[in-house]
Amino acid sequence: MNQDETQLVQGAQELAAGSRLLDREMPEDYLRERTSQVAAERKRVEIGAKSVVVFRVATEWFALPTEVFQEVDVYCPAHTIPHHRNGILNGLVNIRGELLLSISLSALLQLEKIPEGGTAGQLPSRGRLLVCSRETSRFAFPVDEVHGVRRYHPKDVRNVPATLAEAGAGAYIFGILAWGDKTVGCIDSELLFYAIDKGLA
Repeated sequence: MNQDETQLVQGAQELAAGSRLLDREMPEDYLRERTSQVAAERKRVEIGAKSVVVFRVATEWFALPTEVFQEVDVYCPAHTIPHHRNGILNGLVNIRGELLLSISLSALLQLEKIPEGGTAGQLPSRGRLLVCSRETSRFAFPVDEVHGVRRYHPKDVRNVPATLAEAGAGAYIFGILAWGDKTVGCIDSELLFYAIDKGLA
């Protein structure tokens, strides 16, 4: 048998093997799994949808655009800076060898602090440091809890209630998002960063 004939025979054998593989009966579990996948409702992301990181400071939930964040780190206490014991500056925190300014959102937003140890009915503390970047500067701010990333469409944003708009945090919030039985205040990042720059000047 010459080389051409050998290749023809091999090709025919491979074709027959492939046909047997395709013609075999599908396992019942495979068919059930594929059926459920095809029948599953497809999640569609609407055009114009936005992404935010949802976090808690004291007893309030807030959101900032995902793009302003660089990382989430474990909470560590800030080292105070002499002559800067008041205002929005907590001090300096060490993030893998880099010293960053730690900003107090609770002071900036004029939130009532949770007493140490908390009280009955308050959320347990799962403190984290959120590291942000703006232009050439990086800073961190501690939060009591991070929920994670959430997507929403601008049409889902509700107006800020008059009672909240008059409060300290209300000056920085452009809208409210519903999240289960909670409400999340969407912070205007440009306004927030402007206030931080002004507070550190």
